[in-house]
Amino acid sequence: MGAMPMMIGDLIMLGIEGKNWKEKLRELVLAQPDPHKVALSLAIGCSAAFLPPFGFHTVLVIAIGSLLKTGVPLAVLGTWINNPWTFIPVFLPAYVAEIEIGEHLLREETVFPSLGALSKMPTSAIIAQVKLVIWPFICGSVIFSAIVFILTYLLTRGFLRFKGRISSDHQAR
Repeated sequence: MGAMPMMIGDLIMLGIEGKNWKEKLRELVLAQPDPHKVALSLAIGCSAAFLPPFGFHTVLVIAIGSLLKTGVPLAVLGTWINNPWTFIPVFLPAYVAEIEIGEHLLREETVFPSLGALSKMPTSAIIAQVKLVIWPFICGSVIFSAIVFILTYLLTRGFLRFKGRISSDHQAR
């Protein structure tokens, strides 16, 4: 537990200390020699980014990463795929997909107004609309997050295996 502040501090220092972000990221990955744990860490973070507890993704992955003894900084880094700059191209389509998945699972159909219509509604009408989609959204988020977890894990593990082969071939020469 005592080493965690240093690990989080390492993440915060990304891009500082005269190193570019790629060098710092490489150090974070190399700090964890087990490719399984690197892939698991990123998968935890990326999948948590699509879960409903908005604003608490970092706390969630710190807790999960600590319990599973994975690379907490890499898990936190994974949650950053969902941020203010990526909200429209990443999260908004995911949000719609999550609601559709949830509707299918719950065998419900909800009609959700457009963002333009929502922006003109009074607060009470917006709350009523949110209540219509909250359960489909939560159920769909869990499924969507699980899919993101599996894909992130497999892609990261495959990439590390590929990079490891290249590195070992290069070192053999």
